[in-house]
Amino acid sequence: MRIAYPDGTELRRPHALVVYLVVTFLVTWAVWLPLVVRAQTGGPDRVPWTFFLASAGPICGAVVASLWEGGASGLRAWARRTFGVRFRPIWWVAAIGMPIAYYLIAFGAAAVVEGSWPDTAQFGMTDKLPGLAWPLVAVVWVLTFGLGEEAGWRGWLLPALSQHMSVFWAALVVAAVWITWHIPAFFFNPAYRDMGAGIIGWMLALVCGSYLLAWMAYGAAWSIIPVLLWHAGFDLLTAADQSAGVIAATVSALVMVQGVVCAWLLWRRRHVAAAPAGFG
Repeated sequence: MRIAYPDGTELRRPHALVVYLVVTFLVTWAVWLPLVVRAQTGGPDRVPWTFFLASAGPICGAVVASLWEGGASGLRAWARRTFGVRFRPIWWVAAIGMPIAYYLIAFGAAAVVEGSWPDTAQFGMTDKLPGLAWPLVAVVWVLTFGLGEEAGWRGWLLPALSQHMSVFWAALVVAAVWITWHIPAFFFNPAYRDMGAGIIGWMLALVCGSYLLAWMAYGAAWSIIPVLLWHAGFDLLTAADQSAGVIAATVSALVMVQGVVCAWLLWRRRHVAAAPAGFG
């Protein structure tokens, strides 16, 4: 990936993608390895708070790869693009409106199936963060698997891949990396260990989610602010203890439908230049 700076110069060092992947996986898997060992030696099933530290892998990869490729100027360029807010207002609406729509539809479905509206006092609460009310849980999701993942997946990896292929194919590659990145979680996280054949649906959901978030990031000129908010809202809804079953399944189904639509839209635009001015 080439980065153009204000003075017109371009800095590029090879193998930035390799650097990104090595750092991303090394950080995350180093955090998760002790949890895998504990689970295999009969430790408690509850996932400790250190689980959230692993979310720093992708953002660490992005920072190191940006420094590797362009030094301090490369890092500043990445940060300006990744955390910029100069995008159309529609993406603020999408980032906030979609999780609200998921909530209404999924909780409505649960009310129909179970005969009553889910307990709002339990909204967003998870045993991974015992005792925290949902606003604080939301903040944790934003700062960990929202910021930590999206600053890397959609903030660095997707734009970098889009220099060499269409956003359609880049989103598919990101999905493959994203799925692989989760592998250790299947050895210590009960939610993953109990999936069984459901892992196929989980993988399809991640692929569809990758297309949805790629469409959002592409539309927002590679800013991750919309996808960060969306990701945190999605986690707040689907990772809550009360969401197991109807709520999580409904939200995932909605995302899969959206992902198919976004994949089709990206496929139609696969011959259009993907990178904003100054990043290509």
